[in-house]
Amino acid sequence: MRTTPLLLLVLAAACSQAPESGEERPVRRSSSAPRPAINDSSRFGGTVELSGGLASASEGLLLVMLRAVGKDAPLWAYMVDLRDPEPERAGLVRRDDGSRALIFTLSRDTTLIGSPLPPDVPFEVAALFDPDGDIDSKDGQVVASAPARRGDLGIRMELSRP
Repeated sequence: MRTTPLLLLVLAAACSQAPESGEERPVRRSSSAPRPAINDSSRFGGTVELSGGLASASEGLLLVMLRAVGKDAPLWAYMVDLRDPEPERAGLVRRDDGSRALIFTLSRDTTLIGSPLPPDVPFEVAALFDPDGDIDSKDGQVVASAPARRGDLGIRMELSRP
């Protein structure tokens, strides 16, 4: 995949400066990169509803990031390439009504990049759709965010594009 190495480098550079039913659904990593050594057992999870044009998008990247409130640099991140022939492996599901959602879990086992989580800092989870797979371009990106606490598995966001 041509964008994954670039994405990982960008996210690494930036770091240097559960579903509604209550049922937990583990999400597999979408990269073969080695897992970072993080001793924090915190978990964050939930659902990103995709609506409008995103309900049927077949190209681009979905990125879910944990970050400190007011900061751009992600602490943990999870990515799904919509060109993946089996996106459901990474938590992207299509519902009977035609809508789609990304069911995610961010933890030390699912993050593509990782750093120790600072204590006593308010967190947010942000979902980003990038249509061209180049997060530096910012062209056409759609972003949503929600507050998050350690152990919160009911985070809900909606990403929409006409």
